[in-house]
Amino acid sequence: MNESDYTYSSIPNDVALKIASSLEVTDLSCLSCCSRVWRDLWGSDCLWEPLFKQRWPLLYEDVLKDPDFKGWRGFYIKQHKEMKDQADSVVKFVEKCLQSESIQVNDYLKAIECLKLMGFGFKDVQMLLLKPKLNVLLNLVGLHYCLNILKVPASDVMEALNSSNIKNR
Repeated sequence: MNESDYTYSSIPNDVALKIASSLEVTDLSCLSCCSRVWRDLWGSDCLWEPLFKQRWPLLYEDVLKDPDFKGWRGFYIKQHKEMKDQADSVVKFVEKCLQSESIQVNDYLKAIECLKLMGFGFKDVQMLLLKPKLNVLLNLVGLHYCLNILKVPASDVMEALNSSNIKNR
């Protein structure tokens, strides 16, 4: 078989699912743009359920009990949007506190407590708070939350800091 004869249909479905299931959400989304077949595969609940369970393990059991539940991909996207909105509220809170050019300890701790109450996971912090465009204090809130509340191993946090280009801040 030469390269021009190669198509998705040459790959067995179980192998294609295995490939897709090893990807992060952003890579999986990019893969869905390659063809209709990959886009159909992208919508498969068998890909999105483990992604949801990994990112929000505490919510997973509650979702299983919901009689109105309609599918993992849509629910994942909905949950991500909610987490982004909640992260935006923490960002606004910290930025408001910074208008006085400093942040009080109790406001800093309140921001961390908000993340805890919202059920933020490590992936949420990575995607929404460990960003170079945010104020360095917001990066520190995310870092503090990961290390002290989530108890994420320092090596995993260092890897996240390296990949987000904020390690030197």
